[in-house]
Amino acid sequence: MSNRKSETGKELSKADTYSSRIDKAGGFSEVWEIVKDTVKDSLGKHRRGMMLFLDDLPLHLGAYHPLGTNNMVLNRTLVQIVESVTKSKGLVNAFVYSLLVHEYLHALGHVSEAEVRSLVYRISKECFGEDHIVTKLAEESPWMLLKGVPLRVIEAPKSAMEIVKDFEKPNERYIV
Repeated sequence: MSNRKSETGKELSKADTYSSRIDKAGGFSEVWEIVKDTVKDSLGKHRRGMMLFLDDLPLHLGAYHPLGTNNMVLNRTLVQIVESVTKSKGLVNAFVYSLLVHEYLHALGHVSEAEVRSLVYRISKECFGEDHIVTKLAEESPWMLLKGVPLRVIEAPKSAMEIVKDFEKPNERYIV
């Protein structure tokens, strides 16, 4: 990844660049681009054609990747709770990043939960720096944003699973 320039024209560090991107990301697809870029930057791995679905999962489950598919399922209710509790786009993006990078590593063939947690921390620390909230979530748990929230008593209505449209933007243009 090439470093970007700040408004003053000064070149930003890798951590500053990714931090700025995660704070400004406008939705799932922009956070997803950061996930792919950080994994490629840190591990040199990538995979195209992933799809994201939102579903109302049990609140102890943030997301999952069905092995052998190009699908990731993110807990819609949990994201909504984080949005209402934090009121910060940057924190919500950091939370979503943490869940998506974890599932993306599974999609890249890393099956072991312990290995994936370790890789999420490594990638986060390398790309965002040791003190960034993304790295803190990787080190402790994404659920740290929900301390004090009585998740056991929340009963969210179940809605139909939905696909996130335009989640992954194609890199190549097709000529018809």
